Amino acid sequence: MHTARTPLTMRGWWASSAALLITAAALAVTLLLPRLFSDPVGVDPYVLRLSAVAVALGGVSLLWRRLTGARPVLLAVAAMTVSYSVFAGGPQWIANLSGTRFDFNTQVLLASIGQALVTLLIAIPAVRMSPPSLRPLLRLRRFGAGAIITSVLGVLAFLALVMLLPATALGRQGLAPIALARDLPVQGPADALQALAQELQFRGLLLGALDRVAPPWAANLGQASFFGLAHIAVQYQGPAGAFVPVTIALGFVFGWITQRTGSLWPAIIIHAIADIAVTAGVIPGLYGY
Repeated sequence: MHTARTPLTMRGWWASSAALLITAAALAVTLLLPRLFSDPVGVDPYVLRLSAVAVALGGVSLLWRRLTGARPVLLAVAAMTVSYSVFAGGPQWIANLSGTRFDFNTQVLLASIGQALVTLLIAIPAVRMSPPSLRPLLRLRRFGAGAIITSVLGVLAFLALVMLLPATALGRQGLAPIALARDLPVQGPADALQALAQELQFRGLLLGALDRVAPPWAANLGQASFFGLAHIAVQYQGPAGAFVPVTIALGFVFGWITQRTGSLWPAIIIHAIADIAVTAGVIPGLYGY
């Protein structure tokens, strides 16, 4: 049964769409403009410029009532950029403060904890300070039988796909069992926290906000496209860059799963297992670790 949109929701659709487009344009200009003068990675290795722009836009939405409808989307983007800056710069900042007290894997774990905490801290005002009809659908409170089955099937499908791909393409020939036994107990939780943060940002905050004001397919396409653009914006090095376009398709699949199950947990679980598998079985072979 079709339900008519309220005037507030209709205004929210225009505000949310415009906010997403304007934010993407502002971040693109911020990212690409330095190319005219120097290397953007060397200028801003921790993406602090993007974080500053996103925080400014999110802050304006909190202070200016006319941007209330765009507030959830703008705060979602702020959560993405600020938490990534914490993750990207965290290991170096921790090393500067603690010296050699923590090894690199521990530094990454601490940075991942910071990434997740920052995401949660920004999610609170995104939910509590948005109008009830526009509050993002985080979908964290539900984990029923459908979500459990989807999580199991999703993980099995991922593992089956991995096993069908050539070993050389996955880097499985580069596995070092001793190194995995030493590193994975720290890298595994770090990967899981990164997956939690990203799913809360893109499928929780962003998709959850767009689902309030747009048809499911449009909301999912919007967040998946932004998910892909966000990954492309980060300057990857080495052969892993070849996998960046896949993020748009993955974002769409994770979004569809979230919408169908009404739960964010299947996407978090599948994403976490995939990241851990990539850390354990792909990166070592690609980079020769």
